[in-house]
Amino acid sequence: MHSNNINTLRFFGAFLVLFGHTFALCYGPGGGEDPISELIKPFTGYRAKLPGIGVAIFFVLSGYLVTKSYLRTDNLMTYLEARILRIYPALWMALLLTVLVMGPLVTSLELTEYFSHQGTWKYLFHNAKLYPNISHRLPGVFLDNPRAGGVNGSLWTLPVEVRMYLIVAVLGLLGLLRRRWIFNLVACAIVAFYLIAPDKFFFLHSLRHERLGVYFLFGALAFVNRDILTLHWLGVLFLGAIAAINFKGAFYDVTFAVCLGYVTLYIAFHEHIKFPDFAAHGDFSYGLYLYAFPITQLWILFIGPGKPWLVFCATFATTMLLAVSSWHLVEKPTLRLKGKLSSWIETLVGGHKRSSI
Repeated sequence: MHSNNINTLRFFGAFLVLFGHTFALCYGPGGGEDPISELIKPFTGYRAKLPGIGVAIFFVLSGYLVTKSYLRTDNLMTYLEARILRIYPALWMALLLTVLVMGPLVTSLELTEYFSHQGTWKYLFHNAKLYPNISHRLPGVFLDNPRAGGVNGSLWTLPVEVRMYLIVAVLGLLGLLRRRWIFNLVACAIVAFYLIAPDKFFFLHSLRHERLGVYFLFGALAFVNRDILTLHWLGVLFLGAIAAINFKGAFYDVTFAVCLGYVTLYIAFHEHIKFPDFAAHGDFSYGLYLYAFPITQLWILFIGPGKPWLVFCATFATTMLLAVSSWHLVEKPTLRLKGKLSSWIETLVGGHKRSSI
């Protein structure tokens, strides 16, 4: 019996991204959103729609779990190994399938022109690094869709995720994660800097990236302060009231983010709230996130943009098959390498040092 709802919330976050993107991709820029996003975006922080809410849930939980990972291992090599194995192998497989299978099938270019085009290999190798940003187009692909040329818009969050992993590593190496009150002061200083001078905020590349950093930071703060943080329905009401008081005010976006982060963790760990464990047979949330956007574009190409509900159903079914395959064929096997790669590297480095003495 699972002890929390983290895995289900991660899946739910990926589902919100898929659902919201389906309508946005069918309607195109300025053409409308899914019916729920149309209702909620006047009231959410940063005017977030369903995909934004889904990504926010991801980042809150990621901030909590990644900070936990560093403090439990307290070893930089082991920590980086775990983060690399979780992000990159599944991403590389998704990129290879996109560039070498999907692209050639749907491109408007001749295959020789597609494979000789600089943009094809830029998409593959640039995105494989996740630094500094993402390339969004493949030559001749999806040019007639309402969101013309967009291949996988969801990837933009992954460089932010990786950057936050590195920031956690730096804070861990400095010993700040184990000094609660110092970490809290640093976190407050970061948020204050962000609120006062967001255009000069140097931790992340853009305002859109910084918003995700706020959610990640809340998750990290929650774990560092887990011994004194109480998750209670009164806390939900209190933070909801604070956000409501600040509605349309200068600090509404941040107060909304804190409220959403708290609600996410409240649901994740409440002892009497037990959702079905969607990860009982595997963690399919990452694969769902990686493949949903290009598969949506593919179904729009085949079905047409005028039937968003049909596109959504086809996308969800197809993407789930890919997500299950990704988990069992790529993610799960590579995650079994945790501890082995870092031990091998440490042994190699240690042997090199001894041989050079």
